[in-house]
Amino acid sequence: MTGSSFHADNAVYFDLTSLRQAATGFVQGARLLRKARAGDKAAATALKIGFWPFVEGFELAIDQQVLPREPLARKFGEPVMRRVFVRMARSVREMKSEEGSHAAHWRKDAECLGIRELGNDCVPAVQALIDSAYTKNLPRFFATLAGTEFIAEELARFLVDSEDFTNLFTRRRWVWGEVHLAPHDGPSHLEIDLDLARAYDNGTSPAAIERMVLETMSLFRKAADEVDASLLVAS
Repeated sequence: MTGSSFHADNAVYFDLTSLRQAATGFVQGARLLRKARAGDKAAATALKIGFWPFVEGFELAIDQQVLPREPLARKFGEPVMRRVFVRMARSVREMKSEEGSHAAHWRKDAECLGIRELGNDCVPAVQALIDSAYTKNLPRFFATLAGTEFIAEELARFLVDSEDFTNLFTRRRWVWGEVHLAPHDGPSHLEIDLDLARAYDNGTSPAAIERMVLETMSLFRKAADEVDASLLVAS
C-alpha cells in the first residue's frame, strides 16, 4: 500500500495491457474517428458536436458524486483512509490546475474548428454514457471513469499526431487531446479510478471491474457509430 493509493499492486492486479488494447481497438475501429484522423472536417465536426453532451455532462456527474468514507475506513483503517484520501485529493487538484476544464478545452477546440454552437442534441448511446456516470454503485462509477479515461487517452493518441486532423483547427492543435497525453508527477486519473473501483469493490476478482471498464469502452464505440449515422451521414 502506497501513500497515494489504497493498493500498491494495481498494475499486476488488473490486466492493463488487455484493457489498453481493447480501448485502442474501439477507437481505431470507429469509422467516424478514422475519417476525422484522415482530415475529414465533417467527421471532426460530428465528433465535437456529437460527444459534447457527454463531455459537458461528465464533469457535472463527477462533481455531484458523493464518496462515503466509512466503507474505506472499515476496510483499510481510519488513518490509512484519511492519508490516501488527502493525497488523492491533492493530486486531483493539481491535475485540474494543470489541465483546466476538459469541457472548456473541448468547447475552445470546437470554436477553432469553426463551430459556432455545439448544441445539446444527444444520440441514445451518448445519453447512456451520461446516465452511467450518475450511478451510485461506486465500483461501477469508478470503472466507468476508468473506461472513459482509457478511451480518452487512446482517442488523443490516435488523433493528436495526425496533421491532417490538427490542421483542421485554426491553431493547428487539438488541445483537449494534448491534455489527455500530458504526463503527471503523481498518480494519473486512470490510476486513481482503478484504485478506487477496487477499494470500493467487495474484492471478488479483478475480472468484475475489468468487465465494467470494457462495457464502458464498448458503449463509446456504439456512441461513435450512432454519431456517425446521425450527424456525419446526415451532413
